[in-house]
Amino acid sequence: MGGLSFGQPPQPAGGFQTVSVKPTAWADDRSLPAEQGQELKTYTIAPFVQQAGAGSEKLVVDWVLQETGYASWHGSQLAALAADPTTLTCFHVPEMQTRVADIVQRFVADAASPHRFLVRVVGVGSPSWRADVASAMQPLPTTTPGVQAWMMPRESAALLLATLRARSDFREVPTGPVLAANGQPAVISGGRRRPYVRDVATGTPTPPGWQPVTSGCDEGLSVEVQPLIAVDGTAVEAILRCRIDQIERMAAVAVDVPTAERGRVNIEVPQSSSVRVGERFRWPANQALVVGLGLVPWPVPDPAKPGGPTLLPPAALRMDVLVVVEPRLASAPPPAAGS
Repeated sequence: MGGLSFGQPPQPAGGFQTVSVKPTAWADDRSLPAEQGQELKTYTIAPFVQQAGAGSEKLVVDWVLQETGYASWHGSQLAALAADPTTLTCFHVPEMQTRVADIVQRFVADAASPHRFLVRVVGVGSPSWRADVASAMQPLPTTTPGVQAWMMPRESAALLLATLRARSDFREVPTGPVLAANGQPAVISGGRRRPYVRDVATGTPTPPGWQPVTSGCDEGLSVEVQPLIAVDGTAVEAILRCRIDQIERMAAVAVDVPTAERGRVNIEVPQSSSVRVGERFRWPANQALVVGLGLVPWPVPDPAKPGGPTLLPPAALRMDVLVVVEPRLASAPPPAAGS
């Protein structure tokens, strides 16, 4: 018998142990382990999903996870969160249920006629504009190095934009401002795909016996803003995500190709720069939010230049990029204290 061992179940090939699985009924919270006092509750999110469109229940789930912290749902304490187009299901302790209920209320309240938020993305060639308006802006905390944020009265924000437009180094993303509905992200973007010669293929049957191997790099700017108003309508929270990719230059490299006319052919290696920003802000609903991303790449087509909207400047630009978020609420909230 040699290597056979009686009294133990045979092990699967590769030495893996069989996992013991215990089925659990999810009919009600009494059948779930709830040693910490967890409760199973459902919340109606249909009014928001119907207004925002198919798949928008994920926006509610994502906001709950970001608001409460991912660790609250993936620790030693059993917890669950799921959503379909009509219902958000939550299994957690009562304190967390209270927070989830508040978040859901912010999404579904006034869903039939949601609050709107005007979002603009502009660029200025020099940051010197800050010295002229610093006294009118109240700083807000940020976490990304180089990023600054302020809040200011809507009238002051309109005056700031008018002043910046008068500058010769002012630019705005060609799509212009967009309206974000409460709880829904708005995206402003601009850019293009830059083709380049990545390599050379030799031994081709047709003259001249080689051909360029082309590829492309996507460069552009994309800013996403998702605002959500408080239940009492006096404050706004917004998640801002920014992605910028720019080709600074194409470095030429000469490679030997015996069949080429001069024996060498140039290929290109992209030299690029990237910026990633992820921030979250809270400010009074009767104020405008201004976020300065710093002097970052501006790989955005300029329709004012000859050649049409797809023409990019020959040199890589860097600009002081600003994101302005202006609440346009269905009903104006009372003035915030100290504003």
